[in-house]
Amino acid sequence: MMKIELTTIDDTNTAEIKNVLEYLETEKKSAIANGDEDKANNCWLNLASLDLNILFIKAFNNIKLKNYRQAWNELEQCEIKENYIRENSYKDHIAASRLDFIKSKISKWQSLYPYCLFCSPGFKVGYYSCSICGHKIRPRSRCEHKKGKVYNGQLCVHEVHDMEMLEISIVTKPAQKYSVMHDDSTLDFTLLEHLSSFLDNAFEDWNIRWTKMKFPIARFSSVSKEDKCPCKSDKTFEACCMAKNEVEIPHVDFLFSKPLPSDAENIVFPYDNG
Repeated sequence: MMKIELTTIDDTNTAEIKNVLEYLETEKKSAIANGDEDKANNCWLNLASLDLNILFIKAFNNIKLKNYRQAWNELEQCEIKENYIRENSYKDHIAASRLDFIKSKISKWQSLYPYCLFCSPGFKVGYYSCSICGHKIRPRSRCEHKKGKVYNGQLCVHEVHDMEMLEISIVTKPAQKYSVMHDDSTLDFTLLEHLSSFLDNAFEDWNIRWTKMKFPIARFSSVSKEDKCPCKSDKTFEACCMAKNEVEIPHVDFLFSKPLPSDAENIVFPYDNG
């Protein structure tokens, strides 16, 4: 892969990156025309990896801008792209293209979202065909091409034909993460906002540690007895922890590779009045 600067959102729009993408696309087309499959596949790999890095930067930038739903969808696209790239990659390329870093951070960013309900459509599919050769795929009749592998610069996917929607279910672990069933205006994105405020770019290293902390009951005066209990038991506050002296609630520590201002160590408590 060619050495280029690709760290910030501004880097994704430079003439340099556009020239590199155009060059790789031209080289891929030329390799396909000349029957050079190894070169065509390598061009695909570098194009896909650059596209993944650009998309990951855009997702981070949208989190910074508080465009949380857009960032969520982009993180899911990153997840899909990363899987395909890894399937067709090799050790040195994985290191050079930041695949391990991006894979690790995608799941960590997603874990900080408050989304928990999704719609999952059920479909009846007439048949699938191979995107490489057009073969109609049946249980006992498959072509030589493997789904997810690259052939002559083209990713093999199974294309759907004669699809009919049957049902829509509400699930907590969706196949399609973009199908969020929440109104973002009603949700708390404090964790995402707090973390992103300390990061300058998508490739700064950080980690999270999920724990629990106890606080005096007086700290929860803003929680009404009918509200969900802060301990996340799904019971009402009255039926759960309201009569206790202390309430133990989920807590997350953010761990950074760079020094932070001293006030960054302050605990953000979500139930204080005002």
